[in-house]
Amino acid sequence: MKKIFNYEFEDESEQAIISYEYDEEIEEQLSIKIENGCTVIYGNKSAFLLLAKIFSKLAISDYEDGFHLHINNDFDTDNIETLRIVVNN
Repeated sequence: MKKIFNYEFEDESEQAIISYEYDEEIEEQLSIKIENGCTVIYGNKSAFLLLAKIFSKLAISDYEDGFHLHINNDFDTDNIETLRIVVNN
């Protein structure tokens, strides 16, 4: 079965910003742990879809080296940082 991922967004790379749609009614669950020296990403479908959208923006847009963003547990700014993504062209 084929599935299509289609995502349209505004390229904000010229302003060196990135935004993503976080909906408080959707329960994105994301946590990252180090287990036996290996990074493990735990997440539900909503969290993985949101990460896919973020990574597609980083891949298609023109972000410069060093551009980075911080992702907190469950994408909740009240939680601890769980992931830092840095562009390295």
